[in-house]
Amino acid sequence: MRGPESLPFRGHVIWLTAHQGGRASGPPATPADADYAATAFVPPESLATGLASFILRVVDRSAWLSEAAGAWLVIPNEPRHQVGVGSIVVITEGTRSVAYFHVDEVVG
Repeated sequence: MRGPESLPFRGHVIWLTAHQGGRASGPPATPADADYAATAFVPPESLATGLASFILRVVDRSAWLSEAAGAWLVIPNEPRHQVGVGSIVVITEGTRSVAYFHVDEVVG
């Protein structure tokens, strides 16, 4: 799946290792013409209270740490899902947290 041309949240993503409770297979092998789609939440919300669809466009798809851009897939960027400069978006797969997306800039 490919999201809009420009994604509003810019920063970097850190993928968690299996030892940290994240992905045993490493960063997801997302095709170059697609964005990584998952679910996410913004603390202090949690899996139970703030989960929504999120997309990431990662610069280095094989790196554990990479520049990235992101966006909520369906919901607006408002109170429960508010993302701003300095926010950390917790990327999840099922009930596991697999990455942290650190937001450095919000455009648009």
